[in-house]
Amino acid sequence: MKRLTARVYLRAIAVLVLAVAGFAQQRFHERSGEWEFTSKFDTSGEPLVARYCLTDETWAKALAQHKSCNIHDLVVTSKGFHYKLECDSPAGKTEGDVDMTFDGPEHMTGKSTVTSTFHGKTTTMTMQSDDRWKGPVCTDADVNMKKPGN
Repeated sequence: MKRLTARVYLRAIAVLVLAVAGFAQQRFHERSGEWEFTSKFDTSGEPLVARYCLTDETWAKALAQHKSCNIHDLVVTSKGFHYKLECDSPAGKTEGDVDMTFDGPEHMTGKSTVTSTFHGKTTTMTMQSDDRWKGPVCTDADVNMKKPGN
């Protein structure tokens, strides 16, 4: 159950990083291209790692494709952003707070605390994330570039 919740949460956060950047401004002031998201959950000793593509095009895609999560109370500055997250799915609901800090054009760090209720069981998790720019070219291996079914 923890692994399923962590995977759902990882996908939601990766997509929401892109979505928030799109809400915040026309152009993201960090580097465009492939980024690697590494997260550490307080409920698991093993970090999760995923790559995603961060470009103006992927922002628009993230906003259009991710209908199950809502962002509230968004505050964006040149140093980072904060928002409240609320996601609904047939299996349950996740809600919480997300903070990201920009540490230069190739690095972001984040912290989020969310409460998820899946199949009647409620769990609260805290996650620390480290996002690093990997290069200017995105690939099909990126979470938000994979074709449906992959």
